[in-house]
Amino acid sequence: MRIQRLIGLLCVLAEVDKITVQELADKFEVSKRTIFRDLDTLNCAGIPIVSYPGVGGGVSVIEGYKIDKKILSTDDTQKIFTALNGLKSIDSDNAVNSLIAKLVPENSEYVFSQSEYVINLSSWFSDSIIHEKAVILHKAIQDNCCVVMEYVSQNSRCKRTVEPYKLIFKQSDWYLYAFCRERKDFRLFKLRRIISQTISQEKFAPREVKSIQFESDYTTTLFSAHPIDGFIEIVLEYDIQNEFALTQRIDASFFREVNKACNTARICFYTPNLSVASNLVFELLDKVRVISPPELYADIKSRLKSINHLYER
Repeated sequence: MRIQRLIGLLCVLAEVDKITVQELADKFEVSKRTIFRDLDTLNCAGIPIVSYPGVGGGVSVIEGYKIDKKILSTDDTQKIFTALNGLKSIDSDNAVNSLIAKLVPENSEYVFSQSEYVINLSSWFSDSIIHEKAVILHKAIQDNCCVVMEYVSQNSRCKRTVEPYKLIFKQSDWYLYAFCRERKDFRLFKLRRIISQTISQEKFAPREVKSIQFESDYTTTLFSAHPIDGFIEIVLEYDIQNEFALTQRIDASFFREVNKACNTARICFYTPNLSVASNLVFELLDKVRVISPPELYADIKSRLKSINHLYER
C-alpha cells in the first residue's frame, strides 16, 4: 500500500545522510517515477525534501528529521533483516518491503553480507502445492473469513469449518492454527493433510490468542546417535550408491564406517520405539537392510508378507 511505502520512505530519508532515487526504487521494488511521485507527496505534506544534483548527489531531509542511529545496534539490524527477509520469501505483500525499509534503512546487500543466518521458507519447487494452500489461507486470515476444508485426521476424513488465525512453520511443515467450530476449540491443522479449502463468505469476530502450546506427540528423544538406557539399538546396512538419497530422511551423523570390499556402509542409531524404527525402514525399503535387532527384522518381514497379500488378489 502507498501509505506504508511513504512511511518507509520517510524512515529511510530520516536515517541516511543522502540516498539516490534509484537506490530507493530498488529498496521498495518500484519504479523511479513512483519514487519521484512519493517524494512530491512528502514535500506537499510539509516534509522538507532536499535534492543534491550531480555525481554523488541524491535526496535527503533536513537535519531536524534525523533519528538516533543508536536505537538499533548492528546485531539488532541483522537479526531483524534476517527475520523479515524470511517472511518476504513466502509473502509477496509490499508491506514487508516497507517494513524492512523502515527498520533496516541501511543498504540491504551490506546487511545481508554481515548476517550470520539466512531464512528462506519458500519451496524448492515453483508450483508448490503447500505454498498455494498457504496463500489461500493467508488471505482468509487477513479478511477474517471462515474456511471450509476437507481434512484427513488421525481417525478419518472429515469436513471442518474453521476460523483461521495463524500460519505456523515448525520443523519442516506448515500448519494452520484455527478455531474449529466442530470441536469448539483451537486446533493445529497440518497443511499437507488438507484435501481442499474454500474461503467462506462468512466473517468471524476475532478471538483473543494469548499463546500457542506446541505439544510433541513423541518422546523427548526419538532417535539418538548414542546409547541411552531403555533405548533399542538399530543397525541397518545400505549400498554406498544410495548414501545421498538416504540423507533426505536420515541425518548423516548416524552413518558408520564404509566396507570398501562390499561397497556398503551401516546406519546405527538408538530409539525407544521399535514401531518408529519399523516405519522408517519402510520409507527406505529398497535402500536399506535390517541387521539388528531380530525383532525389527521379523516385523519388516511380517509387513512385507501383508503387502504381498494385497497384490495376490
